[in-house]
Amino acid sequence: MSTTTPLSMDEQTRLLLGDPTALANHSWRRWQHLPRTDVDAMQLAGLKARFAALRDRIPLLKKLADAEGIEHIDELDDVVPLLFEHTVYKSYPPSLLDKCNFTQINRWVARLVTPEIAEAVLAADVSRCRGLDDWFATMDEIVPQLCISHTSGTSGTFSFLPQGTREWEKLLQIRRMAVWNMDGPDTPQPELHAVYPYFRAGFYSYLRSNRHLINTLLPDEKHFHAAYPETLSSDVVHLAAKARVAHAKGTLDRFEIRPEMLARKQAFDQLQGDMPRHLAAFFEHMASELKGKRVYMSATWNLLHNMAKAGLSKGLEGVFDAGSFLSTSGGAKGIVQPDGWREDVLRFTGAKRLNETYSMSEVVASHPRCEHGHYHFSPTAIPFVLDPETSRPLPRTGRVTGRAAFFDLGADSRWGGFITGDEITVQWDEPCPCGQPSAYVVGPIQRYSEKHGGDDKITCAASESSHREAMDFLNQVQS
Repeated sequence: MSTTTPLSMDEQTRLLLGDPTALANHSWRRWQHLPRTDVDAMQLAGLKARFAALRDRIPLLKKLADAEGIEHIDELDDVVPLLFEHTVYKSYPPSLLDKCNFTQINRWVARLVTPEIAEAVLAADVSRCRGLDDWFATMDEIVPQLCISHTSGTSGTFSFLPQGTREWEKLLQIRRMAVWNMDGPDTPQPELHAVYPYFRAGFYSYLRSNRHLINTLLPDEKHFHAAYPETLSSDVVHLAAKARVAHAKGTLDRFEIRPEMLARKQAFDQLQGDMPRHLAAFFEHMASELKGKRVYMSATWNLLHNMAKAGLSKGLEGVFDAGSFLSTSGGAKGIVQPDGWREDVLRFTGAKRLNETYSMSEVVASHPRCEHGHYHFSPTAIPFVLDPETSRPLPRTGRVTGRAAFFDLGADSRWGGFITGDEITVQWDEPCPCGQPSAYVVGPIQRYSEKHGGDDKITCAASESSHREAMDFLNQVQS
């Protein structure tokens, strides 16, 4: 990207969609201060381009767009009836997993992606896969351009997210700008270590980025330190999630576990029970081995705080280099955070600041929190605030509270529109004191399910019949 010749809007949009760090000349400060009018124009142009390119190429999107009679996008809100609700990604018949029928699951996946990806997915021989771990590993090998991940399965059913490998690469390139505090493409690579308080690898959505993290942020794989160097089994996680649901329903006595899985679940349960002690020992070891070094650490706020409390109780302060990058995402979401937890983390680690973000598995974008407590939207994701009862778009002016939704501009092999379960308040117009020009989230982020006693039924902005027809089409995978 030239620093002297202004780029046309078409060129800027192309970079936002395909090489976003180049749009800011690989400068973190420039990325945070892209002019609001430019970003708004690029996002609308990018949305139009994505819809034009994908409308007739992703089967589920075509079905829904046909039913709604949407042929083109003129304004941002035009896309709202085409935003997918979270149930889309777990709408496959659950019996397919019970029967290890991954051939039919691949047929389901193929309706969510572009024809080139779908062809590879349908051609993949997964008939001999005997579980989720086998299936994920096979798909990674045969369809490397696709990076399928799963969510936590708290409902007992996994959501499968068919994200492109390139999406993760672009996200980590943006994160590299922040972690290295880059001021241009020639910013030297720091001697950086990553401390990760969980498994080295796995198919969980938040484990999927580790491979790209190593390749993008670190000098080599030896600089990545995981509390558990092995791969987390998705089969065991799925089994544990189903067992929790059965226990909550009082049907655990009728819950059947295959003999070969029972020992693995028992070992996993033991590992979970021993995790606090193991993590305490891991962090103590890291504090000694990496003392004074620059580290990257990403974890939930409570895990970071527990680490800090354990270290401070032993008189440890300022353990790592002040340029270390600590990252946590998600906010509290209904949990009361103790006063001073951020200060404890910074005092123990020695880092200058704690980098908090608002993000979700279904949208490969991260929205950083500024020093005034506001989450600033990334240029790669178009935010929407929807009426929680109808999912109709609320005005993009003033201060508005409603259901968060996004269009992920980084998605080019799947449809990037997604409706979340989060209630947010967005300030569209009033400038933030931090100086960033973007719109931002103010106040707490809360799950609608927490407000309604665990129930959160999302109403799609598409007509009921259109949505039902689209879902019926997606689920017609069993021959």
